[in-house]
Amino acid sequence: MGYYSNLQKAIDYIEDNLGSKLELEHIAKVAGYSVPHFYRVFGGIVGCPVKEYVRKRKLSKAIFDVATTKRSITEIAFEYGFESHEVFTRTCKLAYGAPPSSFRKAHIEPELFEKVDLLSIKNESGMIILKPKIVCKDEKLLVGIARKINQSENVKYGLISKIQSEFMKMAKIIENRVNAEVYYAVYDYDPGDILKDDNEINYTYYYCVEVSGCENIPEGMVKKAIPQAKYAVFTYNTKDNTLNGEKLTQPVYDYIDGVWLPNSGFELAETPDYEAISEKENCINYYISVK
Repeated sequence: MGYYSNLQKAIDYIEDNLGSKLELEHIAKVAGYSVPHFYRVFGGIVGCPVKEYVRKRKLSKAIFDVATTKRSITEIAFEYGFESHEVFTRTCKLAYGAPPSSFRKAHIEPELFEKVDLLSIKNESGMIILKPKIVCKDEKLLVGIARKINQSENVKYGLISKIQSEFMKMAKIIENRVNAEVYYAVYDYDPGDILKDDNEINYTYYYCVEVSGCENIPEGMVKKAIPQAKYAVFTYNTKDNTLNGEKLTQPVYDYIDGVWLPNSGFELAETPDYEAISEKENCINYYISVK
């Protein structure tokens, strides 16, 4: 584990100094290696040259701030070490094909490049730790039905499937629908239930569609706003039983919460997780809110 722990020191140093000018010689010194040695092992283990890694992290942090705050783009550019607004714009165009301003005006949802964590259980046990996309999703407005569920009764009676069938008969009357082929599932848990046994947990289950506006909510339905947030995105193929291309041997959330999360370097955020379900494409995208 020597290389992993030493390189992680360098990665942590980079993270703590993203707003400064980072010199390769000093980063290598933090890891305890000569520049040629460090350059070689960093690229081999992390998967990209150190200068590219630094550039990607600076750009990712800057773009996230552009997308989620109202601060001046020039101010953000300088904070992360870009020499000017023009340099930041050029770098952004090369990486994303669009200028920074587009992430505000056009509501583009950028894929982010997150800090690498080399000190995970994966390196000790050989477990497969998937690498989901990390994206900054814009706010979503949903309209659908909400039902209180007890997990034990759900398992016994298949309540979620019944709720979905109930909603499918009602969905056609919803106005301003964004995509006629995608449905959204959102789970709201009572914090007081988290410490209960699984079969005693109660939660509100929302099954919805996305809308561009909701001036007229049909009787018996509710609106649900999902705020802008950072998400880890996993894609489950319902036909092949694969998650991000890997065969599953356990339920999706058991893998995400029990295997991926402890080894990811992320923490769960307070924003609700949700699922985007497309029966036509035989897939469910799981959006896990992270920080």
